[in-house]
Amino acid sequence: MPSRLQVLLVSRSKDAVAELCNCLNDVRDLEVQTRITTNRQYDPLSGVVVFPDILLLRIGPDSRDELEALGRYTLDERPPLIVIGDGSDAQSMRAAMQAGARDFLSEPIVVKDLLAAVTRLATELKPSRRKGLTELTAFINAKGGSGATFLATNVAHLLVVISNRRTVLVDLDLRFGNLPQYLDLKPKRGLLEALDVANDLDEVAIEAYMTKHESGLSVLATLNVGVDFHQELMLAGFENVLALLSENYERVIVDLHRQIDQFSALTLERADKIVLVMQQSLPSLHDAVRMYDILTKELAVPSDRLTLIVNRYSKNASVKLADIEQALHGKTPILVPNDFQAVTESVNIGVPIYDQARRSSVTKALLRLEEFVDGRTATTSKTFITRLRGMAG
Repeated sequence: MPSRLQVLLVSRSKDAVAELCNCLNDVRDLEVQTRITTNRQYDPLSGVVVFPDILLLRIGPDSRDELEALGRYTLDERPPLIVIGDGSDAQSMRAAMQAGARDFLSEPIVVKDLLAAVTRLATELKPSRRKGLTELTAFINAKGGSGATFLATNVAHLLVVISNRRTVLVDLDLRFGNLPQYLDLKPKRGLLEALDVANDLDEVAIEAYMTKHESGLSVLATLNVGVDFHQELMLAGFENVLALLSENYERVIVDLHRQIDQFSALTLERADKIVLVMQQSLPSLHDAVRMYDILTKELAVPSDRLTLIVNRYSKNASVKLADIEQALHGKTPILVPNDFQAVTESVNIGVPIYDQARRSSVTKALLRLEEFVDGRTATTSKTFITRLRGMAG
């Protein structure tokens, strides 16, 4: 969970929105966004990419359409709802309850009642938001240039826009990290600056070192360090930062560089899933075997936490899937097909491939990979592997 709860305030009345904003803007733990509905677009959630934690809907005599639209969502499909309206209007109150409202507040609004309702709902949300938290996935190349950064970046983006997960993407290539370029971001501060004050960071302060993508994805970038950087002096600080991220985000995606150092070893130890990315060449296969042995034997990573991806897969390549499975102890790889043009354009302009080339075979494979990273699909599922292979073929 991030440091502040996201509240979306919706009404047809600009004056009502302004009044309610004044009531909520001074609450430290809330981040309020607003929306004015119209007769033509009355669904309060229409076009919303990242759903808020709480939906606050102010209704009037002409607001039945909004409530009916919300009633068409299941309770699991939309945020918890608080409705504000005329308490003497029994039909509006009944419609609000039918739409699944958790609370109905009568106008004229009493500020302390509004804050109490939001706080009560926020308190209810916190345990459920922590449940299943600390899902950390690390992406690492078997051989340089295999595409781990592209995959990590785009999976993180999909976790936000598809699964509405609060996600942070961490660039752990301290010397040659270029992850922000994949999202056309220009960070001013990042991981190293956070490490300088790691002992003073909390869930609010860590946000100052993030760079936000327009999708809502948080990026903890690396502004490349010089040769005099000493990891061992900052290892405790990095452990603190990693713990903060795990406490405050639902999904943590880390793009590791290929060399195993103290930071990456700590990340791999804490990771729930490790995605090893390779391509279909003999040098890549050789390095994948070596990396697999380092992870499982030297770092004692359980093999069931390791997932193998063959990126830019081609069924006509000289290195076949059977060769890969035999060399890697029967590990069944996930296949991401080769669509050089779509991927290159996405990287060059800094736009996630889901936004740039939604129909690409790579995008379809990444959507399935996002399911796995999010925990909605297990890699042991033959159906899942078959579907991915079908997309790659």
